[in-house]
Amino acid sequence: MLKFNRLKMAGAIALTIALGGTMVACGGNGGSANGGISDTSQGVAATVKVKDKDDKELTLEIGEKIVTEYVQDFRERNELTDDEAWAKWMADNALTPADVRTQVINYYEQDLLLEEAAKMYDVKVDDSEVQAALDEIKGQFESDEAYQEALSATGMTEEEYIEKVLEPNTLQTKLAEAVEADQGTSVDVDAQVLSTAQAMESVLDGSRRSSHILFGADDQATADEVVAQLRDGSLTWEDAVKQYSVDEYTKETGGDNGWNSVNTFVEAYDNALVQLNEGDISDPVASDYGIHIIKCTAVYTVPEGGIASLSDLPTEIVDAMRLQVENTSSDTFTTWFSEFVNSAEVTINEMPSGLPYDVDMSAYTAATDEGTAATEGTEGTEGGVEAPVEGADQPQTTDQPAEGAEGGEQPVEGGDAAAQPTGENADQPTGENAEGGEGQQPANENGETTPAQ
Repeated sequence: MLKFNRLKMAGAIALTIALGGTMVACGGNGGSANGGISDTSQGVAATVKVKDKDDKELTLEIGEKIVTEYVQDFRERNELTDDEAWAKWMADNALTPADVRTQVINYYEQDLLLEEAAKMYDVKVDDSEVQAALDEIKGQFESDEAYQEALSATGMTEEEYIEKVLEPNTLQTKLAEAVEADQGTSVDVDAQVLSTAQAMESVLDGSRRSSHILFGADDQATADEVVAQLRDGSLTWEDAVKQYSVDEYTKETGGDNGWNSVNTFVEAYDNALVQLNEGDISDPVASDYGIHIIKCTAVYTVPEGGIASLSDLPTEIVDAMRLQVENTSSDTFTTWFSEFVNSAEVTINEMPSGLPYDVDMSAYTAATDEGTAATEGTEGTEGGVEAPVEGADQPQTTDQPAEGAEGGEQPVEGGDAAAQPTGENADQPTGENAEGGEGQQPANENGETTPAQ
């Protein structure tokens, strides 16, 4: 796929995965400044016991207050403040108030343990680091207006986005570095990049960097005319890109598509590019994405004697390979944190009476029982209980959002989908009428999101 071919997403892409694929972003409701997860002023919902890196047992608490606030916030966002609507929603999703409470507690367990792990390794995030992450994101947009539009699509203000996404993910990045160093598995990234490059010399030799002008699939005549003007010197490449290219992603950089050794291009584009020498311009090339005029802007040749240092490589190739190595090195932290979470002993206390989301569901339970009895003995049922219908709302058992959940929030803000109820167009817990999700990051004009922090 060409670098410019970025999938246009509605709203924004959920930023729930960081550091190797299994970590989840914190919901941003924790912390000790305002009590957060451990605020027990309304009682203790659960106790979490875990051992620190020195094998000392720690006892942590999840307060009832934050669980209640979370559920009530969910109800407001999904227009379920009416008790009857809330009861019906739970019945439709095969849940009870106790189930909802348990699943929210399970989410906050992971959030709490991430905070505790950061304390164990004395890891903190300062304002300058968060600001740098925000500046990097903003830099991916053509204008502040475009950034604000994408941010609005997430349903968060910038302050909420910083709190719920940037701060926890920056914390995860720093914690990963601390854990890897403590485990003795920290990677000398540049040394690894050099070793990789040396092993790939035959692949890197002859690498080509290119720029392109993209036309619509039905604009062959214009493409032919532009090629002629470029070749006779009546039109400069820079002016042609600005005037004709429909690829907004590369338009501001002269159509630059980077190096073919670290970017993957469609076959028609790549076949045309490898025939070009530096400075050459191709005839119009048709692909699934339109019609391209390709310019080879550089050709890399491995030095005689081989690659001896990173300075022997183009900076862009080094940066791409460095990112790959850094992403791979995060596996140590992913494994460590998973083991840390799995080792915790969680005791959920009895649900107290009087919680605002603990509503009477008897009418809906009775209706459900009658429907179940009516289906007893029919095809597709077992033991009088209707078999799950494929595609129906089911509690999820993976870390992925429910299939078809489009534009909705993840089960719990940035949380583990296995630990929360889910449903069509899932918010957290899920249900109908879910709105754009927290735990998301703005997607730029091309649907591209920022690298996980």
